This record gives sequence, C-alpha cells and structure tokens, in this order.
Amino acid sequence: MWGSDPDILRSLKALGLTPHASLAQAKAAFRQRAKALHPDHTPATPETLSLLADAVKAIRHLEKSDIMEIDLTLSPDEARTGLSRTVTRKGRSGVFRIAPETASGTRIPAIGDTAFTAVVRIRAETDGKTQGIETGLNQFIEDFVKSSPASRMAGWLRKARSAA
Repeated sequence: MWGSDPDILRSLKALGLTPHASLAQAKAAFRQRAKALHPDHTPATPETLSLLADAVKAIRHLEKSDIMEIDLTLSPDEARTGLSRTVTRKGRSGVFRIAPETASGTRIPAIGDTAFTAVVRIRAETDGKTQGIETGLNQFIEDFVKSSPASRMAGWLRKARSAA
C-alpha cells in the first residue's frame, strides 16, 4: 500500500508495524503506543518522551502520505478560464490550481501534497434560461452590492481613525 519510500518505512517501524500495514492499523498502533508512553501512565524520562515524539511524528507522516482522491466539479466557464480552489476533506486541506482549458477526468495534485489529488469533473451546460438568471444575479452583485475601491478605502480610513 505504501510503496518503498524510506521515510514511510521508518514511520511504520517507529510504530512497530510491517511495510504492509494499513493506515487503520497504524492509527491503532499509535493509540496503543501513545497510551503506553504517555506521562500519565509512565514516568516522563527523556527516553519515553523521545519515543512518544517519534510516534507522533510517524503517524503525522503516514496520515499525510495516505493517498486521497476527490472529485472537483467545475462549471464549463470555470474549466475554460481556469482557477485555484481550496478543498478540505477529512481534516486534510489542499490547494488545487486548475489550468485553463482543463478537460474532464484530468487528475490534479494539490500544491505541496502529491498524495492528495482531485479529479476534475465538468458539469454539463444547463438550459439558457437558468444560465441567464445566474449571469443576471452575478451582474447585479457586481454593479450594486460589491463596494467600489474608493468606498472600501473610505471605510478602511474610517476604521483606522476610530481605532486610534
């Protein structure tokens, strides 16, 4: 499951596991080791604290190295123009940079975490009436709801003055 990465093998060894162990087995071994080495159950010596720190480092490394793949659904316009999207799943966050003209089914790794990948799915075009309503709403927000740069600057200055 893990491959032959020496860091992963070292992490599994720190938890007392074989290279064929699963993440669930690693978590169970970590819990047992943490209970056994925790200062509430054993005297806190430099050796036990070092072993506990190694176990924590090992499980964090294994959790980060666990392969996770998600579906990332985009509109046709988003796929055509490209974008960056931050996704959090099961306590794991990743930033995905989708290049313009990305095709459906493309696998994209998260920036800085190649074990966290997204499969791009492009939604089918809907009927023109729904698109028109959504576009009209977006245009209304642009024209009337979002404040202009000048009004944002004025608000920032008012806050700065009142805070001083």
